[in-house]
Amino acid sequence: MNKIGLIFDGGRLTAGQFGRIRFDPAEHDMWAVHDLATWQELVAPLAFTRLDAVERARHGDGPTFLITHT
Repeated sequence: MNKIGLIFDGGRLTAGQFGRIRFDPAEHDMWAVHDLATWQELVAPLAFTRLDAVERARHGDGPTFLITHT
């Protein structure tokens, strides 16, 4: 199955906006905000490659095309 994923930067959220985040508990049991170094420790290398590309694009070094299959 082929698929494509697009990520759009919606800007920074305020503390109040974070407090209003709600997910369907049947799909998600938590969410978190961390700096990039912490995410690198927490997620698999391929997931971090994608997250790092998003962060670089946010700072003007993008867009990026990633192939995430072998």
